[in-house]
Amino acid sequence: MRNKEQVTRNKGQAARLRDLGVQVRTYEPRDREQVWALHQEGLRDTGAFYPNADPRWDDDLRRIEEVYLTEGSHFWVAEAGDRLVGMTAVLREEVETARLRRMRVTAGWRRRGLGQALLEVAEKFCRRHGYRRIVLDTTDRQQAARRLYERNGYVRTGERQLGEMQMVFYRKELA
Repeated sequence: MRNKEQVTRNKGQAARLRDLGVQVRTYEPRDREQVWALHQEGLRDTGAFYPNADPRWDDDLRRIEEVYLTEGSHFWVAEAGDRLVGMTAVLREEVETARLRRMRVTAGWRRRGLGQALLEVAEKFCRRHGYRRIVLDTTDRQQAARRLYERNGYVRTGERQLGEMQMVFYRKELA
């Protein structure tokens, strides 16, 4: 159970996002181009862009409805006006395990609580769908993302070299 300070902080954060004019909503097909641009920006800005990457690694973003808008999975976007400023997704991995995917926040909206809000939306979805744990991976270059996950109780479970990048794996047991 969350303590009173955490609940107050989260309510304040949701109100602040509303005040900033940000709405977190389910992905719609009209979002496709902006999702792709946000994904590419995130990779470039964090140094996680891998020029020789297998194009299949991004197939899920070409088939969002098929991959994420299914039972036990979901894809959200954060919209400010007519522009997407963030996104995240949950993918059903096993009956009790969900995978957090595609967490991105555009440069001008970083460090304003949007990543935290997206993470909370994803975790709430996972609890509501009966998941007992969430797993994710990121890279050693994505320091802000790693701090966000660790601050929210995600535990580092391993690493793996991928070309010049070090993949970092995390897991969180849900109460």
